[in-house]
Amino acid sequence: MKKLIICVMAMLLSLWACQKPYVTTIELGVNHEEILLSSPEKGHCFITVFSNGSWTIKLSPEVSWARLDRSGGEGIAYPRLDYDENLEPTERVATLVVEGQGKKCEIKITQPAE
Repeated sequence: MKKLIICVMAMLLSLWACQKPYVTTIELGVNHEEILLSSPEKGHCFITVFSNGSWTIKLSPEVSWARLDRSGGEGIAYPRLDYDENLEPTERVATLVVEGQGKKCEIKITQPAE
């Protein structure tokens, strides 16, 4: 029985190792057009970027309360957006701008007030 399990696992591993990495045909895309953060507390979220080439990402306008873990990448990636607690009496808004392959995507980020 032990030999059978080892053989099956080795076969599955060899099949998995032969798979080609996924490559998208999408020139540029993102998984959201707008993100409404659930609370004024600090936290983070991930953005999914789809591209068949290189791309850049930035906050517009640049704000002190939010930061990205990278400024660009290639192919499919998941940039992380970290944001601080909102202690202001009004909501905060910024826009993520993703550009690549001659295209541009924007994601509106809104964080509620305390």
